[in-house]
Amino acid sequence: MEKQIFDLPIPTRISQNNIYDTYCDNYDSIHYLFVEFQFSWLQQAFKALKDLDKYNILVYLYKENFIELNELFKVKSFNEFYINPRFILDKINIIKISQKLRLSKETARRKILELEEDGILIKNKKSISVTLKAGLLQKPENTINSFSKILQYVSWLLYKEKKVKKYYKKEFFVKKVKERFTQILAIFLEYQIDYVLTRKALANNDIEMWFIVGSLLYNQIMFLKRSEKKSHYQKEWIEEVLNIGDKKGINAMSISDLTGIPRPTVIRKLKILLKQKDIFKDENNLYYITNGKLFTELNKQRLINIKNLSEVISRINNIIFFS
Repeated sequence: MEKQIFDLPIPTRISQNNIYDTYCDNYDSIHYLFVEFQFSWLQQAFKALKDLDKYNILVYLYKENFIELNELFKVKSFNEFYINPRFILDKINIIKISQKLRLSKETARRKILELEEDGILIKNKKSISVTLKAGLLQKPENTINSFSKILQYVSWLLYKEKKVKKYYKKEFFVKKVKERFTQILAIFLEYQIDYVLTRKALANNDIEMWFIVGSLLYNQIMFLKRSEKKSHYQKEWIEEVLNIGDKKGINAMSISDLTGIPRPTVIRKLKILLKQKDIFKDENNLYYITNGKLFTELNKQRLINIKNLSEVISRINNIIFFS
């Protein structure tokens, strides 16, 4: 990458379509960053609470709070918000949480009770309070840094393609996201929750199962990256992921190490995936994603996500450069 220029030309407003075209033209390099980001998100989420559904509830409550602030035209910086990250949501209940996060009412009630017992939430009849302890768990320094790498790389590609006059580094995006923290995180978390829930629905509505599938997919994608093959986009990329996966799988212990999910749980859910013919196990007890129904649906969502992510990047860039 060329050295960053420090003069200040007038920013160029970049449309979602321009970002989408750049994404498609540079699919491999952007998508590797994106896959690493998503897998790291799940790792951090599981590490925080050892329960991805509980973490999703917490993230959803933060997103709702940020949206409320936006509707009141209040924007808090990262530092302003975390001076006292406690907040109360009045128009929220178990039914709404269960519907939005695709949980049964019984599961949502049980998870919220566990979050109360952990001192993370305080539930009253008509409101839910999010505590200081939750703020410490959910402080998204790593998320901001990781997503800013994607913003930086897109900025570089747009500059290289002469669609903008200036290239901005990761540190610039980290600073700007933190300055308009609640406004930008409302957009990002809404996207992120939908991304995770869509994939959870494909994996028997089991978020841990999706994390296990994601670890197999992550392994095969990273192996493709190390092969240094380039210029994939739609069908070609998927075919390469499947074919290169046949050369290097991953065992149950490694999946447990990568995800943090206990090995007996990993094995139990791998057996379900094997029965559904969504994965394959070789003679060395190594597992691979295979071209089954789950993978076909994941591929459809992958292509939809190119447009969704392009829209999110466009909206965040517009806030950063024109607010």
